[in-house]
Amino acid sequence: MTWVYLGIAIVFEILFALGTNATQGFTKLWPSVLTLLAAAGGIYNLSHALLELD
Repeated sequence: MTWVYLGIAIVFEILFALGTNATQGFTKLWPSVLTLLAAAGGIYNLSHALLELD
């Protein structure tokens, strides 16, 4: 299950990286919201992957 969490975190991090370009300096509302949600999702899934590795 660790690899599943890690794979999901990777997808969220890619969405975060692509979303930061679309926000145009966080001046556009919906791309900014989606970018922040992607960042939170990446951190959440990465933390679950790290907890299971322990």
